[in-house]
Amino acid sequence: MKRTFRSTGALAATILVVVLAACSNGQGSSTASASSQASTGSSGASGVSGFVSIHGSSTVEPITSAVAEKFAAANSGFDYEVGDEGTGDGFASFFCTGDSDISDASRQIKDEEAAQCSDAAVKYTELQIGYDGLSVITSVDNDIGCLSFLDIYALLGPESEGFKKWSDANSLAAQLKDQFGDQFGASHAPYPDAELTVSGPGEESGTFDSFNELVIAPVATARGMTEDKLVVRPDYTSSSNDNDIVTG
Repeated sequence: MKRTFRSTGALAATILVVVLAACSNGQGSSTASASSQASTGSSGASGVSGFVSIHGSSTVEPITSAVAEKFAAANSGFDYEVGDEGTGDGFASFFCTGDSDISDASRQIKDEEAAQCSDAAVKYTELQIGYDGLSVITSVDNDIGCLSFLDIYALLGPESEGFKKWSDANSLAAQLKDQFGDQFGASHAPYPDAELTVSGPGEESGTFDSFNELVIAPVATARGMTEDKLVVRPDYTSSSNDNDIVTG
């Protein structure tokens, strides 16, 4: 997986978007689901027919839905379902149990997920379909011009649990600046004396995994944090619904 960093507004990092498709067993049905049989009429009038079940990443869902809608419009015998439970739930609850044909993912499949698929005799092919942006955003009413990885760790990292105001992170930001300088970006403290309310995806999300891996874990590791502390602070409002996160 190729991951590169680029600065856009508060934060942006490119992460791989993948789709895992169950392989055909040569008998006209998927190893993940026997309901995915498809056929092409000899006249070509009806096009492709059959049903495809797709579950997983909420950030890949809009792409998948758009493609499925266009394909259904051109093939009257085709039907589908698209879920947006999150990358992790898509693997654990649908794809690796044999209950979906395609799994949308905003990260690569984990070893334990691959093992679950193997145990269920689900074979798959990984297809890279694009890149999406991982962003940290604030309300337009906030007077915040920029946040570095250092700032984000001070505000959202494991040592920030219990911080209710932006200014609560000032002391930690000073410690980070003294310890790392600009290694993780310049500090923009002191932060305003304003309420800090955080919304984001939960543990079922591939975005959650990527955010921890790319942003939180490098700083936490350098701080000597234990394995269970290489993630964001637990006291935030989590949701698998992207619209709820934006509203928050």
